[in-house]
Amino acid sequence: MSGALFHIYAGPGSPYSHKMRAVFRYRRIPHTWLVPQGGFDGGGLLGSDKDGSSPLLAAGKGVVPVIRYPDGEYKADSTPIMYELERLYQARSIIPPNAGIAFLAHLIEDMADEYLPMPMFYFRWKDDAEWCGRRQMIGWNGALGDEVLETMAARFLERQQNQLGARAALPRETVMENYVQILDGLEAQLKKSFFLFGTRPSFAEFGLYGQLSQYVVDPTVSNIMKERAIRTFEWEHFLEDLSGIEGAWWEPEDCLTAELIGVISAMSPMYFAMMQMLQQTTGMDDLDKTVNGMKYRVKCYLALKQELASLSEADRGLIRPVLEASGCWQPLQFVEGERDKVVAIVPA
Repeated sequence: MSGALFHIYAGPGSPYSHKMRAVFRYRRIPHTWLVPQGGFDGGGLLGSDKDGSSPLLAAGKGVVPVIRYPDGEYKADSTPIMYELERLYQARSIIPPNAGIAFLAHLIEDMADEYLPMPMFYFRWKDDAEWCGRRQMIGWNGALGDEVLETMAARFLERQQNQLGARAALPRETVMENYVQILDGLEAQLKKSFFLFGTRPSFAEFGLYGQLSQYVVDPTVSNIMKERAIRTFEWEHFLEDLSGIEGAWWEPEDCLTAELIGVISAMSPMYFAMMQMLQQTTGMDDLDKTVNGMKYRVKCYLALKQELASLSEADRGLIRPVLEASGCWQPLQFVEGERDKVVAIVPA
């Protein structure tokens, strides 16, 4: 697909949009980036108030980012698109060559994708709601007078706070404690290396980057990061554009560090608690029809279990000590009734 041009339709507060742009930049895949002005007014679905010329309406996804492929097809869902790009382009892969290490990279990316939005969303729509509402409406709509901006922001704020659901009742100190643990884990890693598996980025770094793109912006979590985790704050800016980085993968054994265990351990308890709660509340039926939302997280979780189970005995043995030390080994084993519910995850 040499010379083919992709189009990324993004949202100003979308961590997955920034994640995808960083991937395209690092891999040097030609692309454009656009937040469609007027594509969202704070209520309803993306592009719902536009005619057929709206790229978001044409995509029919209701989420961002949406990627328009060179052949005109629109696809969403960042992780399977990243895997698809691996099949389309050989150079500058973000998948470590060892299957066991590649699993760890995917695990961290999924933890970032599925768990890290929770603390961000919590503080965004509880502590910083008015500021974040105004910021995003300006990002979506450009120049706005005060009256129009306040109307849009109020509508958006109500929409987002209604989506907090049970998360709104979580004790603030619990959410803050876990956020600080994540920062501490990343800071320890960044004292040793800016990358987890070599001198080049993997799925893991891009998953973390996408989520942290919002943590460095929103006032409450940004101020805490600046005070407590200056390396993480600067790392986020470093990862934004890695197009000039030339690096190599480490030997598999050199990747399995105490710092890596610390990064995973900081996210694993809340990640697995969330996944197990979702399994109980949403069930595992009809996962093949699920393209986003809470049930989609269960779909990704089961796919991770299948990926681990499919590794060779040697590759599982290589990474088992890391998974056990970080509290991940047992939660990633199939229990009765799960294996038959696994479905492939592909760009939709």
